Amino acid sequence: MNSIWDNLYDRFKDRRYGVLFLASLVALVLSPVLLPVMGLYFLGRGWSAFCLAQENRRNQLRHSPLSRDELRAARSKLRNGMKPVNRPVPQAPDTFLKY
Repeated sequence: MNSIWDNLYDRFKDRRYGVLFLASLVALVLSPVLLPVMGLYFLGRGWSAFCLAQENRRNQLRHSPLSRDELRAARSKLRNGMKPVNRPVPQAPDTFLKY
């Protein structure tokens, strides 16, 4: 009793395209099943990545408000154009002690 696969392969084995024919036949049969499944998988992964990015963006915008001292320091930096505050240079203590 001959199977359908033997008959299909026997017709094309002399041309050495049997493997190519069978692979394309399997791909043709499985593509209506696999393409929607893969499409739904990638759509779900994309939606998950999108939702995760939105949540991360929302969490980044939550900052505690600045205290009065921090606000004053920030305003003074903006007014001074980020110039350093002029403070006297600390002098090193005199280490040369005469006894």
